[in-house]
Amino acid sequence: MRGRATSIIARASVVTVVAVAATYAVFLAARGFLGVPYTRLDLVECGLIPVVVGFPIASYVFLQLERLRAARDALSALNAEMQSAHRQLKVAHELMAYAASHDKMTGLPNRERFLDRLEDAHRNSEEDVLLIVDADHFKQINDRLGHLKGDDALVEIARAIRRSVREKDVVGRIGGEEFGVLLKDVDLAQAAETAERMRRAVEQIPWCAPNGLSRALTVSIGGAALRDHPAKVSDVLSRADRCLYAAKHSGRNCIAFGSSIGEVA
Repeated sequence: MRGRATSIIARASVVTVVAVAATYAVFLAARGFLGVPYTRLDLVECGLIPVVVGFPIASYVFLQLERLRAARDALSALNAEMQSAHRQLKVAHELMAYAASHDKMTGLPNRERFLDRLEDAHRNSEEDVLLIVDADHFKQINDRLGHLKGDDALVEIARAIRRSVREKDVVGRIGGEEFGVLLKDVDLAQAAETAERMRRAVEQIPWCAPNGLSRALTVSIGGAALRDHPAKVSDVLSRADRCLYAAKHSGRNCIAFGSSIGEVA
């Protein structure tokens, strides 16, 4: 604060000195040009008036300039804080939106998010195939090895599923040990090849029980084409569920596909 006052006084003093000098110059030039004599009092007035009038005015002007500069700096700082707060709110909103639409354990879209994507694809009559993937004997893993080990198995299965599909395909966790996969722009034959690759990928997971003994993880998979059920998306889900049920009853660790229940294989 003291430094700012000193700066104002110094600048006002410079302006005042310049004003005094200019006043003397104009006064003497005018009197000389007109040939009018002047007195010592005239000279005193020429120096005193700029000091008495000019110094306060200059000080006030520089004070207002300092206040404007301070206000501008404060506004800039406030704007920077608001931008920072806006960025933080945006990040927080994105994190909240992600948390609300994704499964915390696997990082995959949750049931609601996956069904939204399925609804969109069905509404747009896309040439996609829905897979429902269910971990085999998962209750036994939880009962015998504990839920923490069961969670570890689910994470490994989720990774194997994600590795088995393309970037544009959609994978979500739609139940406790159940995953949904939306294969984009494929027919049933292509989807069956992907499902088989997925089944083998899970079967080959190097997963060990706490006692150090390896234990195979397997999945059963049912699939249905969206185009075969144009009326309601629930029909597609029901069809894929029935195929999954058939795969379970065929001994598990297998896939079942078909456009009608008689074609499940």
